[in-house]
Amino acid sequence: MGLQIEGATGNGFGAKVNSSNQLATAATTVTKEHEINHQDGQAYSLFTSVTPTAGGDCFLYLKNNSATDLIIAELMMYAATTETFQLKLGDEGTPINGNVTTPTNRNAGSGNAADVTALTSEDITGLSGGNLVFGFTNSTGTDSARVVPATGFIIPKNKVLTAYVATGGVAISFGLGLTFHASES
Repeated sequence: MGLQIEGATGNGFGAKVNSSNQLATAATTVTKEHEINHQDGQAYSLFTSVTPTAGGDCFLYLKNNSATDLIIAELMMYAATTETFQLKLGDEGTPINGNVTTPTNRNAGSGNAADVTALTSEDITGLSGGNLVFGFTNSTGTDSARVVPATGFIIPKNKVLTAYVATGGVAISFGLGLTFHASES
């Protein structure tokens, strides 16, 4: 006799298997980010609109202060003319010239606040040593580009993500989708 799967709610139902021994299911699929937002209230948006002064300028500094990993799962980028955006992980130093920016919770019923240090400015200085992990050129136009990296970016406690421009002198808007999520064993 084979293995039988029974309903965990004690309703007396077993699982249906087809002739190819495949489990028959009717399921609702949601992204991990949606689940975190709905169940934990730990999903946030972070936006800035600035005009970085010159090429190579850092316009966003994001440090995770939480014991839970910070995950960047989506980015939104707009530039008035062609601009290349670059993300780095691991910059070190003390950020200078940054304005405190507060991420907004994506769940109107949640009172949670993102445990981060988020700074934006035309030219945040005092940082060095990070590794380039993402680059994207946004062409001239009126549309924003939404990018959803397949792996996302994971920022553990006390680690930093920074964003730079290659050209500078261009008005930009930039947004991040943030969630806090611990790895499951």
